[in-house]
Amino acid sequence: MDEKDIVRILFLAASPTNTVPLELDKEISTIRKMIRDSTYRNHFAIEDEWAVLDDDLLNQMNRNRPHVVHFSGHGTASGELIFEGNDRSARPVPTRAIQSLFSNFKDTTRLVILNACNTHQQAQMIAKEIDCVIGMSQSIGDTPAIVFIAAFYAALGFGSSIQDAFNQALNQLQIKNIPAEDIPRLFTRRGVNAKKITWRDLIKPAGGSEIVKLIGKRSGAKDRPVSIFVSYASEDERIYARLDKHFATMKRNGTISVLRFDDILAGQSSMETVTEYLNEADIVLLLISPDFMASDNLYENELKPAFKRRAQGLTSVIPILVRPTTGWNEDRNLHGLWVLPVNKTPVSRWDDIDSALLSVAKEVRRVVDTIKANQA
Repeated sequence: MDEKDIVRILFLAASPTNTVPLELDKEISTIRKMIRDSTYRNHFAIEDEWAVLDDDLLNQMNRNRPHVVHFSGHGTASGELIFEGNDRSARPVPTRAIQSLFSNFKDTTRLVILNACNTHQQAQMIAKEIDCVIGMSQSIGDTPAIVFIAAFYAALGFGSSIQDAFNQALNQLQIKNIPAEDIPRLFTRRGVNAKKITWRDLIKPAGGSEIVKLIGKRSGAKDRPVSIFVSYASEDERIYARLDKHFATMKRNGTISVLRFDDILAGQSSMETVTEYLNEADIVLLLISPDFMASDNLYENELKPAFKRRAQGLTSVIPILVRPTTGWNEDRNLHGLWVLPVNKTPVSRWDDIDSALLSVAKEVRRVVDTIKANQA
């Protein structure tokens, strides 16, 4: 069987000496049995790592490149995952660090399971980067944890979606008369529908390649220009004008059409026309600056509608950092998005602004080429 058809599961176990012992061996053996007895058993491979050290997390992720990461162990009252130090003592890892860890592997990892106490907030944070994440809303004992996760993997192995597998696992707790069905929580990344993700989808690219993957699914009339809408503050008009020059050849060749608010003609209803432009856009470029982020008009009438269409899979939104802007990536819509320039240095901070804009234009061209290839 082709390795590309295998879902790689990385099982990370940690039970430091100064914590309550857990039945981790029973959990992994039960998971293996459930998958072994399922229809698609040959499409799953489990790599288990024991007594995982906090300084070995990156090595484990790099070595295995898992599609599914399953952590089994302890969580602190505040939701931090507890790994082991070199002396086997408990080493809580901050929530932000775990979120950043998974952000580095979001192209591959599609599902994260935190089978540990008090991990629902951690799971919710990770779901900003990863498609589907399961966490526990409070303390959970060995028995309910194992019953739940065994049923989940069994359903996944029989071809159920992540959402359906999660629901079946909750039902299994009810069948076993274990009052814990309110503890497991499933979180999804914005725009992701867990009911449409099965084991087959877990092996597809995700995360950082989302923009190219998303637009690759959209089709249109052959040779239709790719429509780009550019949203920016009036204070950034000069930077926009310089960027637009890099699009000149593509516009002249009919490869793209570029629209913006200033293109609205006198006599037209501005908001209705902006809505029309956004509804036609294959790509929306957001020129991020303090003035852009401070504009309620731009945020409500251009940014939010763009993200609504993005959630429906109808457009790709690409932020472009044109000037240093405090806290832009803390916005719930913008957080975790692929951003340009690729080094995340604002255009105005480059020694050569044209080099920065050339870098941006090349990446936009790559996205355009993907759309055009899909039209062929």
